[in-house]
Amino acid sequence: MQRVIIYLKRRTDLPQPRFFAWWLGQHRALAEHLPGLRQYTISLAADAQDGPFDGMAELWFDDLAAADAAFASPAGQAARADADAHVARRERLKLTEHTIVDHPAPPRFKFAAGLKRRADMSREAFAHWWLERHVPYVKKFPALRKYRVSLVESGPDTVVDGLAEVWFDDMATLRRVTASEVVKEAQQHSVAHTSDRIRLFLEEHRIR
Repeated sequence: MQRVIIYLKRRTDLPQPRFFAWWLGQHRALAEHLPGLRQYTISLAADAQDGPFDGMAELWFDDLAAADAAFASPAGQAARADADAHVARRERLKLTEHTIVDHPAPPRFKFAAGLKRRADMSREAFAHWWLERHVPYVKKFPALRKYRVSLVESGPDTVVDGLAEVWFDDMATLRRVTASEVVKEAQQHSVAHTSDRIRLFLEEHRIR
């Protein structure tokens, strides 16, 4: 299936709790009407983080054509207009998934790291580095329940070139592990190959 991620950052005059209520209520109801939508998850920033984004919508379609048709449809236009009235920034990614460590029913708490490749690296070289050289660092994380890497493989330049997601049983475990030396080692390894990083501690709300 084709996975689409949409990062959202709320308007400056919208408190985060109010923004989350809108996202899980009014906006979720609009997005659920997208034709061809197969799976839908809203992942919201935990612990009142004030980062570059407040969370991300995760949508799956049968293929890229189905995703493009959904966003171009009247339902897609209505959802976009609704988002435009509530957000200061929106970034959309079309991703190819690589599940490294799977779990049939993963917990809801995850750390998501969006990575932007170095300017001198092609997408192909960056994907090879990530999947062949960086994945072993992350597989050593203690208490890891699920691990997925999703890559942007084609199309125009995007805010990040891929997304790593690691799941843990609860937010306390997530915070403890991501502060550990093994995670710091993985982060140091990524710094040499990236130009920017977007990091979010998230709680998933699985809609469909």
